[in-house]
Amino acid sequence: MTNVVAGIDVSKEQLDVHVAGESRQFANQRAGYRSLGAWLEARQAGRVVMESAGRYHRAVHQSLHALGVEVVLVNPLRTRRFAEALGLLAKTDTIDATALAAYGMAFLDLPPTPPRSAFLEQLADLLVLRGKHRDARMSLRQTAAEVQDPALREEAQHSVDQLGRQVTAFDGKIRELIASDPDTDRHYRILTSIPGVGPVSAAALCCWMPELRSIGNRQAAALLGVAPFARDSGRQRGARHICGGRQRPRNVLYMAALSAAMHNPDLQRVFQPLKAAGKSHKVAIVAVMRKLIIIANVLLREAQPWAETPPPRTA
Repeated sequence: MTNVVAGIDVSKEQLDVHVAGESRQFANQRAGYRSLGAWLEARQAGRVVMESAGRYHRAVHQSLHALGVEVVLVNPLRTRRFAEALGLLAKTDTIDATALAAYGMAFLDLPPTPPRSAFLEQLADLLVLRGKHRDARMSLRQTAAEVQDPALREEAQHSVDQLGRQVTAFDGKIRELIASDPDTDRHYRILTSIPGVGPVSAAALCCWMPELRSIGNRQAAALLGVAPFARDSGRQRGARHICGGRQRPRNVLYMAALSAAMHNPDLQRVFQPLKAAGKSHKVAIVAVMRKLIIIANVLLREAQPWAETPPPRTA
């Protein structure tokens, strides 16, 4: 493992890099990656730390990985708090790169993050585009309902219908892409066998939770962001709260949990007692989400479709 770590702050057009007291900027494009690789090699930096920046970090991540440089993607909130702990209260691209390098030097045992496959990148793009079109349809539908002029309302409804057709087209493309990969298609079929988990939820878990089946149940819940964490100090025992995790699959699974709480017998036995005990709707749904991700993890690990479990014995 290398002991020289660089920090890279990624933006759309440039890469701010810091290593061993030196800072420099490179273009966030192919020519810039070649120069960056040579600059890091000259300074014997075999590892870089950077934050996930939507799509802007993808190309440099893949390029550095191909050059044999270890890339560690980190949580932006953690690195910001780390920077504040170092007294770096200002926030600029150069300061962020410096903080990332210091973070990497402080945590040398962080595992490298391999770039996602082209298949998963394409699946992610399709899911994001589908979501954008769905959100636009919902927003426009609400606006159309408030339009007074009949002609304008009809025109708006035409746009709503067109967006609906585009969402349906994305659904077909997502299913076609998943079917092209036998392993993903097998996992998708297992996930959609769970009552309440529809095609979009299953595709989202395949895309944004690929670790399922290879990790423990508690890890799966924490990775999704539905694991409760203690808030205790001295004699005080605070309420447990969820935090962290991956937002995109969590948002999708929230909708799946709403359906599963009504239609999945296993999850009804989680949801209904909590509601009967006076727990809030959100607390009960989060409990369903936690149970749902555990069920998905177990079924994928065992390569078995969902089957209703018998109710517990009362005797």
